[in-house]
Amino acid sequence: MPRPFIIAGALLALALSVVACNSSNGLIAVTTPTTAPTSSPTANPSITYAYVKVTASATPVPNASVSLCTSNGCATPANVLQQQTTNASGEAEFTAMTPGTTYCFFTQSTAPGSTTTYQICTSNWQGTSTTTPLLLGN
Repeated sequence: MPRPFIIAGALLALALSVVACNSSNGLIAVTTPTTAPTSSPTANPSITYAYVKVTASATPVPNASVSLCTSNGCATPANVLQQQTTNASGEAEFTAMTPGTTYCFFTQSTAPGSTTTYQICTSNWQGTSTTTPLLLGN
């Protein structure tokens, strides 16, 4: 086949594909969705307390000592702001907290021959309740 016919055929195929793409043939354009926006929980300015639940193998631990500390952690006694003992449900309530502040919650469990430490530091403690406490343990 002579070269001008090959070029003309290729141009005709290209023109038909452009017409087909621009025609209203019932197809709709699909765009790739963007990722969902991320948002951080905001502090509730009226909540000044938090509930913490201590567990061991998913079982509540009563009479466990739990510390509320500054954002520097509980390793230094000067950072400890409050200390509570868990009730029969393994929960302790901390009060007089400042919304939006990062606090650390700390407990240790001792078994013969080992000590396990649990600590969580967060500014998202706001809104915790007895139904949705912060969890310390395993």
